[in-house]
Amino acid sequence: MMPAEERAVRGMSLPLAFAFAVAMWAVGYVGRFPGVEAPPALLGTVFLLLYVAAGAAVRALGGPFRQAVAVGVGASAINLLILGSLLGERPGPSLAVAVPGALLAGAVLAGAGFSLARPLPGAQPVPWDAMFARVAVAATFLLVVAGGLVTSHGAGLAVPDWPNSFGSNMFLFPLSRMTGGVYYEHAHRLFGSLVGLTTLALAFYLSRRSHPRWVKAFAWGLAATVVVQGIFGGLRVTGRFTLAQDPSLLSPSLALAAVHGVLGQLFFSGLVALATVLSPRWAAREPQVASPLWPRMLWGLLVVQLVLGALQRHFSRGILVHITLATLVLLVAVLGGAGLVARCRPPLTPAGKALLVVVGVQVVLGFAAFWLRGFPAGQRARSPWEVLLVTGHQALGAVLLALATVILVWSWPSRVRG
Repeated sequence: MMPAEERAVRGMSLPLAFAFAVAMWAVGYVGRFPGVEAPPALLGTVFLLLYVAAGAAVRALGGPFRQAVAVGVGASAINLLILGSLLGERPGPSLAVAVPGALLAGAVLAGAGFSLARPLPGAQPVPWDAMFARVAVAATFLLVVAGGLVTSHGAGLAVPDWPNSFGSNMFLFPLSRMTGGVYYEHAHRLFGSLVGLTTLALAFYLSRRSHPRWVKAFAWGLAATVVVQGIFGGLRVTGRFTLAQDPSLLSPSLALAAVHGVLGQLFFSGLVALATVLSPRWAAREPQVASPLWPRMLWGLLVVQLVLGALQRHFSRGILVHITLATLVLLVAVLGGAGLVARCRPPLTPAGKALLVVVGVQVVLGFAAFWLRGFPAGQRARSPWEVLLVTGHQALGAVLLALATVILVWSWPSRVRG
């Protein structure tokens, strides 16, 4: 392999393994969703095809066979987080047999995909560092949506203990028992473990690459944040460090629920910022925004809105202030986004257009949810429409925060390049 070709595929295995594992988790989450409940055979077929696609992607991008095998094994290793729950469905092989079997199956399927595919002519080198960070962003967005569904369904205490689930190891809790509110809460916990593993792997991956020291420190800071976030999520249920399930021994905390929700969105924003600075275009960027004041103002206003939204969702308070501040957010976003569209070049021009669309839809969703739920709204949505509107409003708020983060990072003074 020529040196240039070797550079093009170096570092491919870990990002691709996580990318396809996250895709499998997304399919599984939607496929087992209450009301969907796709047949296990259908979900299994999709998972097998994704393994094959992983190997095909390696071949298309110019990687060698050994990397296809590594991607398949890596995706299977990540999926071990859910393997114990799958085995709990019915009598089957022990973990001692299932674990090496799963790793071998991943290797064989990805290898088959490699053999079936052909190299993609003119394939450009992939910035694997940025791609890995984007995978972490995608996984975290799924976690944010899953967390929103937990709150919308009032399922935050559906599983009474932590870190266990009904007294059993969280990673061995049978999927057949994940019904109703337990599904939303336990799936959220599993997604949290996936995001934690992804962030830790990303930090380790970047520490072995050629990046400024501050970029590596920021990545490890995010890894530490996700650990703290997980602890907050658990203490929200128990109130203290304990394995007890008896409600009389537990003290669930709504305050920690609100902190957990806000910190989760800030963590998501941090990952978006990391993915942005890892973009090859960011290092060579030229300032396009005359003043970073309005992006900073927009980002700050959105953080305040996050806090107010958490107070509303968990304590049914602050809705009028939240609505009033939304008017200011709309004004800043529209004026700033229009300026980006009129005066800037890519990638800020598409970001400006997206900002205009997202903030408009977000305001519509917010008022629709307010109209449907009434005043004062309860902590739990009372109908599927309320669940859809409230969770959609929360998820789109994360998208809006992500756009504001991208614009803020791109408008930062060039001396920050490090």
